[in-house]
Formats: sequence, C-alpha cells, structure tokens
Amino acid sequence: MYHLIGRPDMQDNQPEETPSKPFLGLQREDQYFLGLLVIAILILAVIYLGRLSRWGTEPIEINRQNPLPYEYQIDINQATWVEFAQLKQIGPVLGKKIVAHRETHGPFLSIEDLLQVKGIGPRKLNENRIYFKPIPTDSH
Repeated sequence: MYHLIGRPDMQDNQPEETPSKPFLGLQREDQYFLGLLVIAILILAVIYLGRLSRWGTEPIEINRQNPLPYEYQIDINQATWVEFAQLKQIGPVLGKKIVAHRETHGPFLSIEDLLQVKGIGPRKLNENRIYFKPIPTDSH
C-alpha cells in the first residue's frame, strides 16, 4: 500500500516559473511602463522637431511697400553742424567748418558762398544742392 499523495516523486511535474530578472532594479511592470514612457517622449520629440522645422507648411510671400525717400532741406544760414553732417560727403568736421565760417563771416548770401569754406568744392556742392533751401533774395 502505497500512498501516492505523500510521495515526493509523484507530485505534479510542472515546471517552476522562474521569476523575471530585474533590469536596473525594476520589476517587469515597471519596465513596461518605462518603455511606453520612452516611446511617448520620442514621438512627442519628433512632432516638436517637425513643427520647429515648419515641415509641411508653405512659405508665405509678403509684399512690402517701397520705402519712402528721406527728403529734407536745410537753411544754410540756420543749420547746425549736425544737420550739415547728415549730407553726402560732409561729416562732422566739415559741418563744424561751415558753421564756423558762417559765424565768422556772417550769413551766406547764396548757396555758392559755401565754396568759400575749405573742403567744399563744386562737385560736393552740386551733390548736396538739392538739400539746401533757396536763400530768399530780400535777405541781402
């Protein structure tokens, strides 16, 4: 009379489940969660970079108006050296010379009187003539 119940060799011969080896100290469920989190971050990063590069968008052409020309005229008998320095080929040094000449010799009677200032020649005067207001004839 044998007892089959108590014998160790007759017990169920089912293979034992081996516990999952922890990866980085994480259990299997934590590993799945971490994997899904990494995949979600990668997908969001690709979407973000795609938007940053404007992938899939068409450029917009913007028509701009032409800039208005900067037009001004100065009174050579009232202008400061700063106003003269704004003109073509007349810098601060020549602007100060013009003002000093005007203060020493009195007001200019014509635009051509600027030729008396050392450093202003006919070519420089003609380039800037459009920026000078005409001198009234009654100021003589």
